[in-house]
Amino acid sequence: MAIFRAETKSLSRGKGHNLAAAISYRAGIKLTDHNKINPEARSYDYTKKTDVVHSEILLPKKLQAQLDESDIQLDFQNIADLVEIGETTLRGKMKNSARLAREWVLCGVPDLTRAENIELFEQFAQQQSEEQGVLSMVFVHDPTAGDDMATTKAAAKGEKVKDPDPRNIHAHILLLTRELKVSRGNKLSLGKKSDSEVSNDERTRPIVPKERIGKVDPKTGEKIQQGRGLCSNSEWLKNTRKQWADILNERLAQKGVQPVSHKSYKDLGLTFKPTKHLGKDASFLERRGTQTELGKYNESVNRYNRSHVELAANRLTAGTERKIDDSERWIDSINRGHVRAQHRIERSKRQIDSGKQDVERAVTADIEIRSFAEKNSGHAEWAIKRAGQIDQITSGSEHRATKIAEQERQVDSLIAKHTRTTSISPSPFDDNARRARATELSEEQKRFDTAATSYDRRTRYYDRVIESAYRRARQIRLSYAQRLVDRHNADNRLRLGWNESSDDYPNKYDYRQSDLLDVFAKTFKLDKNNGEDHRDYMTRIANTFNSPFVKEHKTMMDLLHDPKTERDQYDAIKIHYDTFIKNIDEQRKVIDDKRKYALGDIGQVSRMTAESLSAPSYINALDNYINDETTADQNKTLAIQYRVDTINRTCQQFKHGMIGLRDIREADKRQTHSEALQASLNTFMSSYNKELSNDENIAIKEGLSASKQQVPPNNMRLRR
Repeated sequence: MAIFRAETKSLSRGKGHNLAAAISYRAGIKLTDHNKINPEARSYDYTKKTDVVHSEILLPKKLQAQLDESDIQLDFQNIADLVEIGETTLRGKMKNSARLAREWVLCGVPDLTRAENIELFEQFAQQQSEEQGVLSMVFVHDPTAGDDMATTKAAAKGEKVKDPDPRNIHAHILLLTRELKVSRGNKLSLGKKSDSEVSNDERTRPIVPKERIGKVDPKTGEKIQQGRGLCSNSEWLKNTRKQWADILNERLAQKGVQPVSHKSYKDLGLTFKPTKHLGKDASFLERRGTQTELGKYNESVNRYNRSHVELAANRLTAGTERKIDDSERWIDSINRGHVRAQHRIERSKRQIDSGKQDVERAVTADIEIRSFAEKNSGHAEWAIKRAGQIDQITSGSEHRATKIAEQERQVDSLIAKHTRTTSISPSPFDDNARRARATELSEEQKRFDTAATSYDRRTRYYDRVIESAYRRARQIRLSYAQRLVDRHNADNRLRLGWNESSDDYPNKYDYRQSDLLDVFAKTFKLDKNNGEDHRDYMTRIANTFNSPFVKEHKTMMDLLHDPKTERDQYDAIKIHYDTFIKNIDEQRKVIDDKRKYALGDIGQVSRMTAESLSAPSYINALDNYINDETTADQNKTLAIQYRVDTINRTCQQFKHGMIGLRDIREADKRQTHSEALQASLNTFMSSYNKELSNDENIAIKEGLSASKQQVPPNNMRLRR
């Protein structure tokens, strides 16, 4: 089972650290501190340390290219000298509080081979080097390859020491705290601090133009300082730990090993307590049999965690035993009543078949509800009309029967008088015939009554079905309305500044979804007005969310109902947009790099000039993507907004590029940059002049005005 460990700390002179000593110990080599102003400088020899199985220096791609071009080779001694000698003041004094490096200690996975663990360690180190723009060093220690020097010394003294845990393969990754820069004389020196080493305030401050730095902010009344526009230090630490967990889990999934998590027990909702890392000194004492305070604490924590595990296991065992007992009783019951169980199974099958038929009839009935309801009134009118007709038939039949009886008596009297006899000849109008006709009419009336009763019963049933459907639909609409009203609750949306993400809270609205809902509510005035009574507000919202409104805005209703599904669908579609932007950015960077070198590459002015030259073709690629019929509407919206931002950014680049012309001292390079900027501006304005906002026009005018100012002479005066 893999164990997650990713700890970090700073190596600083304030804590008595020395980079030569740190590298020497972790690499198992001999290094010397050549810093002449360090009175404690000396050599460090850890060549007897035999558990070091891998040592490597990794560089960000940009720095690697510069070193290759300058034919500069680095080794651990060069790095130690560069930092120890470089971390001094301009007056040649030691920086006693200087941070020399940042160390990450990563735990490997015993289920993987040594080579696989080394590969993962290097992947993490390379990732950090690229993100921070600094050099990194990887040192892998494996107890199976040898032992540390403490064990060797103890053995020399005749002390018994337990062998180290063979599963404890781990890596020490050292990252320099400053970037490295190559001078024109192909010399390396220390540059600015990396993002991970600046203060939290500087990390989170926004990036501002150079001309605003030092001015007083009218909102805060304080001087504006440059920032890096990054997340907080704590959030960066969590994200970095997550990066190592992601690297591990990708490989563990391939091996079928249970994944690890970078989250704490508290974040995972567990009641376990974390142990503390022993470190090499305490670990050695524990292996020698000497109990330490850290060892005691970890043992108490382990007992606490074991008790919770045992309690959970006992509960699980008890629950399992109850289920087994229930299953045994059920099996006995089946064995004793096999025939009864068989009948029960057959009856269940019939019920299932009947249930399926009911479901099919219900589905059919739901589809026919509206048409049946519309025909309802016509059927009722027909029934009333038919009942009137039958009443008329019945009345006519009774009248005809009376008339026929009178005629029959008259005929009998005539026949008797004619034949002088009292006998009555058989007549076609006898009682049996009359009774047969009356019976037929009665049966017809019964059949009609039965049909009418069945129709009334069916009509009442469908009325209930329709009413229930309307009631459910109204409940769904009201639930949508309630979720919109409650969207600002902490349980429903990600909170800014709380380091929450949609991965941790998939059922919360993310920042994009929250913005969509806010715009939707503002457009249709669905937020509560100032002074509006809460009951009146809820009534207004309920009336707004009627059937036509819900159908018309089905996309927003789906978002309200299931933010995770909507987010997954959005991300799946957005992949095409992200890939497109990545490709055109990479193509643009290649072109811009070539143009920078062609212009002389004098820094930011060259970069902004090159990007302004490539801006029209870049925007044209966005236009083609937007006008492509196969592009999804969602991606078109993203591309349109990105196009607006690109035009605004290009205007700012024109401004700052032209302002920067004053800082170019070489007349030929200034002329080259000026002509390139003017040519690109003419092309840009001819295509996008009508789209520019007032602020964007002002930015370009400020740049043109600055470019016309006289360049200050290239001379300096010494201060006394």
